[in-house]
Amino acid sequence: MKLFFAGLVATAAAVSAVAVPAQAASVASVQAAPVDPVKALKAQLVPGRGVKITESSGIILDFTADDRAMQIRVNTRTVGTLAFGKGNAAAADLRVRMSSPQKGSNPPYRVIAEGRNAYVTNAGIAKALPSGRSWIQSKASGHRNAVPDIVTPAELKFMLDNASEVATGEYQGTATLADFQHDRSAGEGSVEFRLYFDEHNLLTHTVVDTTTYPDDDTMAYDQMVFHTDTKYSGWGTKVKIAAPAASKVISEKKLNAKTLKAAIKAGYPESGPF
Repeated sequence: MKLFFAGLVATAAAVSAVAVPAQAASVASVQAAPVDPVKALKAQLVPGRGVKITESSGIILDFTADDRAMQIRVNTRTVGTLAFGKGNAAAADLRVRMSSPQKGSNPPYRVIAEGRNAYVTNAGIAKALPSGRSWIQSKASGHRNAVPDIVTPAELKFMLDNASEVATGEYQGTATLADFQHDRSAGEGSVEFRLYFDEHNLLTHTVVDTTTYPDDDTMAYDQMVFHTDTKYSGWGTKVKIAAPAASKVISEKKLNAKTLKAAIKAGYPESGPF
């Protein structure tokens, strides 16, 4: 990827205007060349390092009920830190707030995710739990990871291969849902995305809009739109995220109906922490 091409041309012109040894000019040229964005991302995904994220996401569901057009919206704002394992995010410490026009804003909560486990708390949740407990543990189903996804090198390469540079360090592209997910059974839909890079070709901002449609066998909804706007900062920051002490944690499965209801009212997410 030749990001910031105009800047490199200007640099080369300035260097050629000054009499310098050929070897020195060659070294300067190598140093000026930006790292490939995929390689730049891969270099960051190592244990003990991480990145800070600020993400705004939303789901818009359009459907028809009793011959009336209806719509449901859910918005989520997430701020915090991801810690890397080898090649991807391995843990997260995040503050999350969900809201919708129908129900307003829910109380914000903190979630620590590690592997398949997510631990959720806030002041109201802690108050609702048995004495000494302040975190609720939930487990991702199947083989899923509870840690939020980050753009992987393979995903980044796919998007760059299907995008055009529209400004310095800014790319825009589209793909079918099946191609984007590398899954022919993904269904009918499309994905539009924007990628933004800094001078080191590290991601600073991604915007992804996914539109999906139901298959022929269901009329559950007319259209579903997912919008995700994520900003990254502090790549390479030393990060260590640990699960809460076991003595402070209680499994969601061990909560009685009354306690779970009180926790949900205090902000515990019914449909999962993300």
